[in-house]
Amino acid sequence: MNYLLDVQHLDKTLGTFHLHDISFHLEPGYITGLIGQNGCGKTSLVKTILNLYQKDAGNILINGHSMETEEIAAKDRIGVVLDQCLFDEDTKVETNARCFGSLYSRYNHRLFLEFCRRFDVDPKKKVKKLSKGQKTRFQLAFAFSHDANVFLMDEPSAGLDPLFRKELLGYMQEIVEDGTRSILFSTHITEDLDQIGDYILLMDHGHLVLDLTREELADRYLLLHGTREELEKLDSKIIICNQFGQYRNSTLIDSVKADSHTYGNLTVTRPSLEDLMYCFHKGGVIQ
Repeated sequence: MNYLLDVQHLDKTLGTFHLHDISFHLEPGYITGLIGQNGCGKTSLVKTILNLYQKDAGNILINGHSMETEEIAAKDRIGVVLDQCLFDEDTKVETNARCFGSLYSRYNHRLFLEFCRRFDVDPKKKVKKLSKGQKTRFQLAFAFSHDANVFLMDEPSAGLDPLFRKELLGYMQEIVEDGTRSILFSTHITEDLDQIGDYILLMDHGHLVLDLTREELADRYLLLHGTREELEKLDSKIIICNQFGQYRNSTLIDSVKADSHTYGNLTVTRPSLEDLMYCFHKGGVIQ
């Protein structure tokens, strides 16, 4: 299969932080959510894919073009929304769009202005006069205006009001509907992924620890609740993380390695994405 984005064994060291051997791909027609605790490497990964940080090792292919040897062709079909706006703060929105749009072979200024209207962004304003949420809307308008088929979004819903955040999720679903585009977006708002995420990537300490569909996550991982003594009797091979407290005890397990009969009288629930983030951050590993 020709992937829209193919990341192969990516490594990057940033001071004391290290992105370690990251590999995943995006298929057309799907939305992939990138989650993890603050500082886990989500933004560093997105910026390394975009070559804003130069990788130390590995390969990045976008629409079959190498980001290393064919950067212009690779970036031509990427729509980008970053937490930190890269446009010229002292220049008007519309001027920025025309300038940066000249770098893309399919940029449509009329379409950009239409998205500005839909997103309530004044194209005559200087970027520095926009609120954080308006800067995100501006980036979205530009990303949607040059026929991108790979969208990389770093916390796109941060700073947005709840109404527009809901509209954004709708726009994202529209983008991938025809099966020719894909989206990778990082977020700390895991409820967004419950609504639209097809695949989930979970990062922790610079490692990619999970790469599964939402359905596979629901099937594979379970939370067992009971007394500490009951939970400590479980086979250590199936345990991802124990959480023992004064009033509640639970254990995250990999159900693929478990026999359902071993659950006994324990209460079984499906972990939320927040549960998974917490458990893997607390030291859980896939054995």
